[in-house]
Amino acid sequence: MEVLKLFVPYGPAWLGGVLLALIAFYFGRQFLEEYKLQNERKSALDIKREERKQDEVKERAQRDRERSEMEGRIAAQMERSNSLMEAMKTLMESVVASNDVLHSDLVHSQARSQGMAQKVDHICDRVDLLYDKESTR
Repeated sequence: MEVLKLFVPYGPAWLGGVLLALIAFYFGRQFLEEYKLQNERKSALDIKREERKQDEVKERAQRDRERSEMEGRIAAQMERSNSLMEAMKTLMESVVASNDVLHSDLVHSQARSQGMAQKVDHICDRVDLLYDKESTR
């Protein structure tokens, strides 16, 4: 009642204005609390989103490291393969050269064998002639 007596000289309009101000203050305070709560939720979601982004960045970096290591191993394997291919190529060239030498030796040996065969035939013919002469005497 004391509060009402304070506003009696100002009239009922002032009392209504004060009541409206108190109601606005009450709902404004609740609105501010809800606004703060929403901001906290948004900031929590933003923090979670940033954490997910950081996790994705770390995961991508890990995949890139693994890919780089794999590419390094592949490059090393290819280098070993290339060196083995070069060694095999050199070996094959050596085998071809060796085969060429053996082939020329074989051709030369065949020519000598034919010459020896002709000499043996000649000697055989001479021996046969001598034998025929001795047997006819």
